[in-house]
Amino acid sequence: MTGRLDVPISPLLGASSPIPPADQDLVRALTTAEAELISGLPSDDPGDPKRRRRVGHTQTEIEQQPACVAQTIEQNRPVVGAIARELAARRPKRIVLTGCGDSLACHIGMRLVWEAATGLPAIPVQALDLAYYPGALIDEQTVVLGLSSSGTTPRTVEAMLTARQKGAATVALTNTPGSSITDIADHGLLISAERKGWPTQASTAAMALEVQLAGALGAAMGRPEPAPELLPEALAGQVEAALAAAAGPAAAIGRRLSGDGLVHLCGGGPAFASALFGAAKIKECTSGHGQAHPLEEVHHYTSVKPGESMIILAPDGPSRARAADTARQVRAWGGHTVGIVSAGDETLSALCDETVVLPSGPEALAALTFTIPLHYIALHMALGEFERADNG
Repeated sequence: MTGRLDVPISPLLGASSPIPPADQDLVRALTTAEAELISGLPSDDPGDPKRRRRVGHTQTEIEQQPACVAQTIEQNRPVVGAIARELAARRPKRIVLTGCGDSLACHIGMRLVWEAATGLPAIPVQALDLAYYPGALIDEQTVVLGLSSSGTTPRTVEAMLTARQKGAATVALTNTPGSSITDIADHGLLISAERKGWPTQASTAAMALEVQLAGALGAAMGRPEPAPELLPEALAGQVEAALAAAAGPAAAIGRRLSGDGLVHLCGGGPAFASALFGAAKIKECTSGHGQAHPLEEVHHYTSVKPGESMIILAPDGPSRARAADTARQVRAWGGHTVGIVSAGDETLSALCDETVVLPSGPEALAALTFTIPLHYIALHMALGEFERADNG
């Protein structure tokens, strides 16, 4: 039996809604537009020309990431300080970071940066949960940062509307000038990145902008200046170094993984955000699945079956020892281990079947740099699928 369920598209619609009618109309329009966009996405068929075009754009956009990071930092330099001073004047007690998909992963990855820069708790919250279950989290002394590349993600817009109704200060980050999320926020900052391909530079440039805003807010609050490697001017170079180190090894790993129906990824702290990004790229670029695990949770189930692969993200930091335990456990289960490690980490490298070695850097930026090899892995998994399809 076919047909559609005649149910409301959001609990924020209707006579009892806390948001005004004009905002409800916006939510309806954005939800309809999102459904149309999803219906036009490429299929999983490796011969689908739309899929091949999008993967081709992804390859170009991966290489452009250092330039996008640098341009994003430079174009926001004239305004970010003034926004930070206005936010500081509200004497905030907490920062809530909201979005969906890769945008939420950006926030998870940048939590430590926000907390180190401002001394405030920074809380990543999925946009639906913030919109529908805000509880006592949001008040006049809360800063809510909403990230949406398109600027039209319905749940993120709803989360920002809910935050505005509760009196929070709202800041929108988006790639799209004049988009809905900017219109409804108190402040807006623009990310200089494209999304013709699957999201890569849109995420890394967004995280760079979060580093910039966090540092500016910390300065406006009288906090000490961050370490040199955490200054926004240092970020493009770190992304470029990660690209150079990762390109060859990650491409080879991607070709070997190509055709695997499921690839696991895990990381602790900020590296869990990289696992989320990697799982998303595998699902977007290929016909297979990527599954991201918090590092500790791998050990509480039989998470990897014989013959499956686990990519273990292990930057310098407190979770590195548990990452080595994870490699041992995956091997005991009969799985294949791929390590993304910092230079000098010989312990985990010895426990992995394959490794990508990245330059050492601050763990707080692991989501920025350790995501780069995963972009290449997913890309080359897709290119391998295309080659097999062409060769019959």
